[in-house]
Amino acid sequence: MLYYLDSQDKENLQMLKRTNLKSVGWREEDLEELLVKNLDRVLDEENLMPIFTERNFQPEPDILALDETGKLYIFELKRWKSKDDNLLQVLKYGQKYGQKSYKDLENMYFKFNPDAASLIQDHREYFKLDSESEIKEEHFNQHQQFLIVTDGTDFKTRRAINYWKKTGLDIEAIVYRVYTTDANEHLIEFNTYSPFQDVIEHEPSNFILNTNHKRNPASHQDMLTKEKAAAYYHPWKNKIQRIQKGDKVFLYQSGKGIVAMGIGTGIVNKEEYHGKANEEYNMNLEDFTILKKPMAAKKMKEITDSNFMFNQTLFSVDKEKSDLIWKHIKENHM
Repeated sequence: MLYYLDSQDKENLQMLKRTNLKSVGWREEDLEELLVKNLDRVLDEENLMPIFTERNFQPEPDILALDETGKLYIFELKRWKSKDDNLLQVLKYGQKYGQKSYKDLENMYFKFNPDAASLIQDHREYFKLDSESEIKEEHFNQHQQFLIVTDGTDFKTRRAINYWKKTGLDIEAIVYRVYTTDANEHLIEFNTYSPFQDVIEHEPSNFILNTNHKRNPASHQDMLTKEKAAAYYHPWKNKIQRIQKGDKVFLYQSGKGIVAMGIGTGIVNKEEYHGKANEEYNMNLEDFTILKKPMAAKKMKEITDSNFMFNQTLFSVDKEKSDLIWKHIKENHM
């Protein structure tokens, strides 16, 4: 639930009014478009590449996406309260699309992205995979993950999901709720599914940005010179909008480590890139520091006791780990 914080009345909780997408003029297709462009935020721990969205009047999944290993994610979206037969629908899609070959997926991808050269090439570029980590055609769609996105869950749906999970099926529900304020503003909240309770995930507020030096050394240098964090082209450029005022941002160079760091201003600038308008999103960083010696990935893992997915354009780091990295840099790399 979401509540107002009233600076005058600090003793009582005033709940925001619940509503639904239909009441605020949103269609199921609008929710689908929102998710396709923001999968990295709704599934913060997963970096997914959308490869297909439902076409009108076709019995197809709402969204198909891949992770870096080639695992296929099958989404079923509902604008209304979920029912247990939603599970039967998504499992039916799983039976059909789980048998698709790489060529089948590529043909679907071409419908979603007509200008694409090949699915495997775009997959390699999307996840920034090198020759050692890139996957082959036969690795695609070896496993599937089912996701139901719905406005609330009822008891039958919870029971059905728990049943299928116990059998070993990779199935989850993502619950969203829509609210309206007294000023007629509309809010949406996404929660990941828990078999015991709905859990509100706290948005991490510190980030590591891969500058993509290997493929674009000029843009890497531009970030250091202009003291900014930047990303280019859809969907990667949109990740810059996740950085808010006061967030710690570490610039990471592949093969080297963290080479610079600063504090987000919260202001996203949209600029021309290679002759195309608004294809660079960037944010100036305050307290910008270029390290005298890069902080290697091995050292980052050592002091935080964590692994990091450096192949992503931008990924979040919780406050405890980012503070450890920041402190180590201040003490050893300046």
